[in-house]
Amino acid sequence: MKNIAQTFILLSIILFSCTKEEEIKKELPVQKKVIDIKMLKHIEVGLTENFEKLPLLDFTEITKEEYKNLKSTANTITNSPLHEKDDNYVLEINNRILQLRSLANTLKEGETQYKYLGFYPSLNIYAFSANSIGDGLGFSELNLINATNSYVYSIVSPGDDTVENPVISPNTKYLAYCYNYIYDKNKSFLGILKINNNQTFIEYRSFSSDYFDIKEIVWLGDDYIGIKVTNDDSKTFKYYKANLSFTNNKSSNLSNIDGNYNIYIETEATSTGMASISYSFTIKDKEAILKTNTYHESIRCNGKYVIKENNNILELYYNDTEEECKSDSPVFYIKKEGAKYYIKGVGGEATFNEWILLEKE
Repeated sequence: MKNIAQTFILLSIILFSCTKEEEIKKELPVQKKVIDIKMLKHIEVGLTENFEKLPLLDFTEITKEEYKNLKSTANTITNSPLHEKDDNYVLEINNRILQLRSLANTLKEGETQYKYLGFYPSLNIYAFSANSIGDGLGFSELNLINATNSYVYSIVSPGDDTVENPVISPNTKYLAYCYNYIYDKNKSFLGILKINNNQTFIEYRSFSSDYFDIKEIVWLGDDYIGIKVTNDDSKTFKYYKANLSFTNNKSSNLSNIDGNYNIYIETEATSTGMASISYSFTIKDKEAILKTNTYHESIRCNGKYVIKENNNILELYYNDTEEECKSDSPVFYIKKEGAKYYIKGVGGEATFNEWILLEKE
């Protein structure tokens, strides 16, 4: 009887030990694979050459009240806390652990460090700035890391610094971002990416300006976007909106303006008569040919010009052999009012900043 009791106790101990061991195994966390960001699929979006093939946004001015009343606050970026360990951000990405070196005061050549910008819950996407140094220069780009499909989207910046945090439309159809140039005052860019059903992005619309900085982007519904802008370092503001579904054909003004145009400008009185310049432009497609005849004025910067359209104004950039005429800024501007075209940049000090009628042959 004693042996039977001892056997029963022994079996109970063994059974309890096995059960406890199973419980401990269940409680132990599954070790997840730690990965580097280089192991994820990287895709660049916001490429200039892709935007150039697409229609431009066409903005119209609105009141501050309309801007505030229509402003949507859906799908904003959040400051959800992110776990950090040993100077690394730790993210769970598709059942794996991604570690990103957090941005420190020192950054070595060839090294990339990251600054956490926030989280977009509607897309399950983390936003980071990726910071690096190359040839002694600092660079930064915006990385959107999708925790669902493990894709890293790098939004290409028009300059050396990262673009501003994107703004998601109310129904998660579009993503909008902007960039204000560091070394060019009142020069800005706005890009719209379309969000596909599989949460991939593609270039959709864009807008550039040489006349103001963009201080805020908002959505005024899913197909309308608004911007708050300034040209005096935020002393005053203006407000604009654009309809994404409205197609503003980039070449519409270019195709209509083809032809030969002349303009005669008197510059200043001399002892032998009034100094003057006669301009003759031949415009076709995206190119202009300039010939000038002058009296008591130098002849310069004749030849070929490339035409670009910016916010419904045509910009003419010198593109020929005279090196002193080449510039990153336009030489002439042309705009259309009704059926007429006007040019700015001709003549001397008295007329250089004036819009003057172009006479078509």
